[in-house]
Amino acid sequence: MLFALGVVAAVVVGRTAATHQPQAAVVAYLDAVQQGEVERAMSLDGTEAGDDDVLLTDDAYAGVTDGVTGWRVTGSRVDGDSAAVFAVVQQGGEAGTVYDQQFTLEKDGTDLLLFDRWVLAPVELGTLTVQVGAPDAAVVTAAGVEVPHAGAEGDTVELRAFPGSYPATLDGAGAYAADDVVGIATGASSTGSPATLVATLTDTGEAAARTAVDGWLSACLASTDLAPDGCSFQIINEPTGYTLSDQKWTLEAAPAYEIGDWTSAGWQVDATTEGSATFTSTLSDGAGGTGTFNSVGAVRVPIQGVIPDVTAEGASFTSTLLQY
Repeated sequence: MLFALGVVAAVVVGRTAATHQPQAAVVAYLDAVQQGEVERAMSLDGTEAGDDDVLLTDDAYAGVTDGVTGWRVTGSRVDGDSAAVFAVVQQGGEAGTVYDQQFTLEKDGTDLLLFDRWVLAPVELGTLTVQVGAPDAAVVTAAGVEVPHAGAEGDTVELRAFPGSYPATLDGAGAYAADDVVGIATGASSTGSPATLVATLTDTGEAAARTAVDGWLSACLASTDLAPDGCSFQIINEPTGYTLSDQKWTLEAAPAYEIGDWTSAGWQVDATTEGSATFTSTLSDGAGGTGTFNSVGAVRVPIQGVIPDVTAEGASFTSTLLQY
């Protein structure tokens, strides 16, 4: 009987000792990640999620494919109250990525006065990069979670993420859209690939954009000024000593233009053929003398600018050839 009790005690001590090795904490962490329980993994290593960490939830990770599919602890090193554990992590199955990962642990007291208790230091996570070429109002998602991107530096958003492939989408409320793409995040020791979403105008959006450009041109032509504010054409040699009345711009030839790809400022608008306009007015010298003033030949009417946004209310156009 004493022998049997001794065997049982030895087994219990052995199992307890095994669960108090530094490797045990790493095994528990990697198992949680592989099971998709990233919130449990973060509770094991003390990682805190901030307001911008929209991908660090179980719900977000449920929308990820090609996550951690296997791992193997390859060794450990204990140095006083610190320890390092080394593992090889498999991401995305046999055709996926394999990378080395190191975990750091600190001793946190003992259990039963005999067994060291090891606590994982926060594990450095990978990064999902989302590159957005679209107005700030565009709704961007990764793994089904909305990604804040308004005001992002260089239109690039970097989010902490667990390993996996993150489907990304862009919704422009029918005015513009982008092809769905996939961004990849890996462990911190390896490099993933960005999800790049560049908006293209739909037929509805392009119609709204052309309405904005045509409206800008109409407003310029409706001006009575020799140099209409915010426009791309003007009369340079203004007659002096006279009062002008009945001023009128007349479009002689309409410019043709095309709306191109998104740039950092909006969709690029360029003229394929410049237009032309003339200016006429009545002159008065203040002493009863009158005459007419006409532009000498037609004035060039170029178009170049950007469409910075398109919404349900319409589009806006900004000329980059002010008083050309």
